[in-house]
Amino acid sequence: MGNTLLATQKIACGHTDRLHIRQNLLCDRLSQPTAEMVDALIFLQDHKADLQHIGETLTQQTQRRHATKELMLATCFCIFFEYLPIAESGDAARVLETFSGVLSRPDDFLEDLMKLRAQGVPKDKIFRLQPLIHEVNINGTDSRGVLDSLTAFARAALESAQIYCEIRDAAENGQIDRQQAANLLDCLESDQRRMVTAMDNHAEGELASP
Repeated sequence: MGNTLLATQKIACGHTDRLHIRQNLLCDRLSQPTAEMVDALIFLQDHKADLQHIGETLTQQTQRRHATKELMLATCFCIFFEYLPIAESGDAARVLETFSGVLSRPDDFLEDLMKLRAQGVPKDKIFRLQPLIHEVNINGTDSRGVLDSLTAFARAALESAQIYCEIRDAAENGQIDRQQAANLLDCLESDQRRMVTAMDNHAEGELASP
């Protein structure tokens, strides 16, 4: 009887360990894209004027030979934040006009980036974004740093959303603890905002130290 109970406990513990290991691996994978989103945000916050400049020239992009990258990038953000109906995301002129208006208000746009909850991005939106972000290719321009940062944010946000989809599916299939998964999926604050807040608190703590 004792041996049977011990064996049962080992099996149960082994199952629990596997759940925790899988959960930890999924959570660890979130750290890199979150850091990439924060890096992009910090750069863009220091280049608001460049964001506005790109917005001012976007409506002229359809006349350029190498306009595809700007159009796809604009489409990505219009889909991410639903700046226009999905049905209109294939209308190049409408997309560029809409995103141009968004970039004319850089503070509002950066706040959208800061509060984007990757865990709230639905699967159908992820499927629409995957081919677009895959095809985005930034060529050299006067504002290359800004375009690169926008691309980096979009790619990292998509990666985070995909990981959260894996977490949700794993929880539904009993592969990770459902309650702990819910703590991640139901968090009201975005990962990038929490990381920025933690960085700010750390910096303030260092300044306050004697």
